[in-house]
Amino acid sequence: MNLSFGLVKTAADDQADLLLAREAHWLRELEEVRELEGQVPRVLEEGTVPPGRRYLVLSMLPAGGETRAFTEDHARFLASLRKARLRTLEFDVSGTGQWLSRSIGKARAFASQKQIRTLEASYGDCETALLYWTGPYVLAQGDFAPWNIRSLGSQLFVSDWGHAHADASPLDDVLHYLMIQRALNSRPVTVPVLRQAMQQASEFALLAYPEWSWRPPVVGALTLVYLLGVVLDRSLRRGSIEPGDAVVDAYWKLLEKRSAWMPK
Repeated sequence: MNLSFGLVKTAADDQADLLLAREAHWLRELEEVRELEGQVPRVLEEGTVPPGRRYLVLSMLPAGGETRAFTEDHARFLASLRKARLRTLEFDVSGTGQWLSRSIGKARAFASQKQIRTLEASYGDCETALLYWTGPYVLAQGDFAPWNIRSLGSQLFVSDWGHAHADASPLDDVLHYLMIQRALNSRPVTVPVLRQAMQQASEFALLAYPEWSWRPPVVGALTLVYLLGVVLDRSLRRGSIEPGDAVVDAYWKLLEKRSAWMPK
């Protein structure tokens, strides 16, 4: 009899079923990326248990430290993700652009007219700023945050890939790492904080994706893409644009103040 020891995840509802299916899919694909060997979990087993809920057995998380700073190791890991998926696209035909457009349509079922106007205007600003820009869209981990990352010397071990998605902006994971910690802890996510995150994301992009232009208006527009994506994702799951959600509240205020921080 073969015994496998690992971390067992079992879905409790339909949403968790989808997350586990997505995690298994992307982890199997990442097995083929040599640069990420030993830095992501391996799928040991998957299947269903009564009453048809999905389960997933993953290799155990290694012992390691956690850091709140965005380091060269974080940048190197994210740069390696380009080996998994990369497409050069215009914004309006990218998976991200099309998902945002569809999601705003779905939000009409529960959002107020004023909220819809803010969402549509934000999306319009993304389209305008990225109209003549063709750039890389890649695989994003989707919740790239300290609690999902272990530091192993000069390498990282990154877990929880249920929110991973292709055709993402290469700035998404960087911005998420820098901003989600403050938002979840109800610390102010002010315009100066956002500008600092944009600067770090720009520096990352210049090093990891030097083949493309990273002018300030492009970085600003992709930052708006990130904020809009997080607001829509969390709101669609709740069925409302909930001001009681600390992340939605913080990011929504930045959407409303976008003229103050988006480069012209």
